[in-house]
Amino acid sequence: MIWTSALWFMIAVLAYSKSFSEIDSDDWPYVIKDHEGSKLQSPVDINTKYANRRYLPFLRYFGYWAFNRAIVEITNTGHTVNVKLANNSDDVPFITGGPLFDCRYEFEQMHFHWGKNDMGSEHKVNGHKYAMEVHIVHYKKEYGSFKNAQSYSDGVCVVGFFGEISSKDNRDMDNFIADLKYIVKQKSTIVRNFKEEFSWIKKTALKQHYYTYHGSLTTKPFTECVIWIIFTKPIHIFRRQLMKFRELHSSHNGVLINENDRPLQPFNNRTIVYGY
Repeated sequence: MIWTSALWFMIAVLAYSKSFSEIDSDDWPYVIKDHEGSKLQSPVDINTKYANRRYLPFLRYFGYWAFNRAIVEITNTGHTVNVKLANNSDDVPFITGGPLFDCRYEFEQMHFHWGKNDMGSEHKVNGHKYAMEVHIVHYKKEYGSFKNAQSYSDGVCVVGFFGEISSKDNRDMDNFIADLKYIVKQKSTIVRNFKEEFSWIKKTALKQHYYTYHGSLTTKPFTECVIWIIFTKPIHIFRRQLMKFRELHSSHNGVLINENDRPLQPFNNRTIVYGY
């Protein structure tokens, strides 16, 4: 696998992550639009014409759907729906394989992006914007913590899934969508079993067709430490289900969270790979 090693060595040395200072913003619900001086920012419009097709190892998931012991807290942060491990959770889910090869990346959190209409994804594909986007954030275990991992260009891996409007309810999402009513208020939290609440991600996660590139966090501090893995097959969600996200209250005087996607950033001739 000489070509794979060379390819990912090139991606890894594209940039060394930088720590950026916090930037205050009062323009809720919009997020920071620029980050001057940065070259590897996310999200981007994925132009499939320039993607290099490569056979990569299977992306492997551990502790997500095979076990029942991963307990999570689901919180309305006032900006998004955030999912993190509960203090009493026995297992830390992790991923290996794909563009990560044998490296272990452990689950840090999961969150959601949506818009005020049916175009709320952060990434685009060939100019097409999806209704929503789910991000599962991991950090490289050998770096010890998510905070420390941000100091390395390969410190973080975000696995992204698009949500596409369908003509009927996604029954697999029923439990999760129904539970959103318990976190309408900002900072409200519920505790659930990860497998039972988010099994609807599994069908898409196992498809093994994705785009991968080097970029940044899409929220402050926008650190350029991320290996992005964006799956091509979207998750179907009915418009009525998507509207439940827009009923959540933000941290800004109770204004509803109806837009939390960061604008597109320049791609700047980065390498992008279509893995299959």
